[in-house]
Amino acid sequence: MKIFFDENFSKYLATGISELQKGMRHEGIEVLHLTQHFDKGVADEKWIPEIAKMHGIIITQDTRIARTGSLWKLCTDYKLGIFFVKPSKSYKYWDIVRFIINKWAAIKDKANTSNRPFGYIVTPNKIERMNH
Repeated sequence: MKIFFDENFSKYLATGISELQKGMRHEGIEVLHLTQHFDKGVADEKWIPEIAKMHGIIITQDTRIARTGSLWKLCTDYKLGIFFVKPSKSYKYWDIVRFIINKWAAIKDKANTSNRPFGYIVTPNKIERMNH
């Protein structure tokens, strides 16, 4: 499975998680940053179907995707799995790193066990499936 971080996250965070995940190669999870496959600033309408075709999962802070009917329909039509990360507004870089590390096992578990399409909201306190 391929798990992509979108451009709302640092490519260095994605690289760091990728390196850590390599210690669990038997899980078959590859961690990537969206810019490893697409040009910077690529439109959501372009990457959504392509990530879905790779059976990929996306991690984003862009909740606009869930609120925009046409984008959410594109996610569901292509059976994309998506995690909407909602850290505290006051979070800085290292807070985000700790947040992702703390949620990583749960994100992988949901990605492996949830039927696609799916959307989850990930907050500091919980991971909750979206009702769309």
